[in-house]
Amino acid sequence: MAEITMPRLSDTMQEGTLARWLKKPGDEIKKGDVLAEIETDKATMDLEAYDEGTLQQILVQEGETVPIGQVVAMIGSGAAVQQPAPTPTPSPADASADGAGTARARAASPPQAEKSDASKSMVADESDTRQEVKASPLARRLADEHGIELGQLKGTGPGGRIVRDDIEDFLEQRGTPAAQPAQPQPTAAPQEAPTTTPQPVVAQASAPADAEAIPFSRVQSLIARRLAEAKQTIPHFYVSTEIDMTETLAMRQVFNASADEDGVKVTVNDLIVKACALALEKFPDFNSTFRDGQFYRHRHINVGFAVDVPSGLVVPVIRDTNIKGVRSIAREAKTLIEKARANRLASVDLEGGTFSVSNLGMMDVSEFIAVINPPQTAILAIASTRKQYVPVNDQPVIRDLMTVTLSADHRLLYGAAVARFLQEVKRLLQSPYSLLG
Repeated sequence: MAEITMPRLSDTMQEGTLARWLKKPGDEIKKGDVLAEIETDKATMDLEAYDEGTLQQILVQEGETVPIGQVVAMIGSGAAVQQPAPTPTPSPADASADGAGTARARAASPPQAEKSDASKSMVADESDTRQEVKASPLARRLADEHGIELGQLKGTGPGGRIVRDDIEDFLEQRGTPAAQPAQPQPTAAPQEAPTTTPQPVVAQASAPADAEAIPFSRVQSLIARRLAEAKQTIPHFYVSTEIDMTETLAMRQVFNASADEDGVKVTVNDLIVKACALALEKFPDFNSTFRDGQFYRHRHINVGFAVDVPSGLVVPVIRDTNIKGVRSIAREAKTLIEKARANRLASVDLEGGTFSVSNLGMMDVSEFIAVINPPQTAILAIASTRKQYVPVNDQPVIRDLMTVTLSADHRLLYGAAVARFLQEVKRLLQSPYSLLG
């Protein structure tokens, strides 16, 4: 019998939520069949089968969050295994089928045994109450470690399930001092009357009467946490420049006019991605990531580009961007955008990025800065192209100007290096036929 485990579907994934099972016990499974949808820290992805047979057993239910490597289902041969129904914990009153038998059992037990049975019953009741609270296994473990009663939390996971983020949010709100075990208080002298120390009143955040609280989805929560960590742990600095896109726009129009009727049209973003990839060849320090206190300079140039989706933001990656033609980049980017908006990105589509581009030019944005996508060391923010008068041979001429801003990790990159990198991107885009070589 083959085990189906929670896979690592992204380079930063530690756990996944079983969003939906697409197969049920008893179904015949072939290699490559999609068994379920998994919510990760980046997107919802497919769980594919690598074995053939019958889906014997589902071990993780929809909405549950489990760490990578945990078994979620079994595939084998033969009929599906029936899930055993939970057996209720018997109480002392169940020792006999009739009242007389119950009375005899109680009469035969010493008082200490009765107390022990009552104690066991109380423990069982507490356990049953705890099991009624929906929570992922990881959330339960964290709650046990920090002495948190799950019943006092409101879950933000699927179906109101308590997930790790809820535990971490509770710990942050409670603060470090409250997380420490209570210190024993000195015993008051017998003649002193006991006193009650007033407890500080903690103001609870409440929604205004005319507002509705909108819980984050799991993906939104993880994006928020990762971006907060990026701003808190990466020393960002920013350098901007203006690029004259007049020649690039003219070249793109000619280039797309020569394409086949069914051919993919090259976008401005495709040309910017290509320019960045060629600049990364010349400035390899920008093609780096930071992990475990060390920078890694990558041999392959894999440029990611931000895509707006209903769940927030995803950054699919075009691999070996520097050695691909602009039409190949355009074709691949179009496919990735369609998959992203259909929520069908695979893990390979999101992993391995070494540099990112975030383009808001289509939304009439004059200028903006982007947050670095960890573990990368830089991201380029692209604003709209605007027609402006500029002096050419002392005469005012209308040109198409675009502002770009590079956010860089100051632990590895410095102002002069960033300026030189931007000059190279600018040179390539202002001589656009160099992108076609």
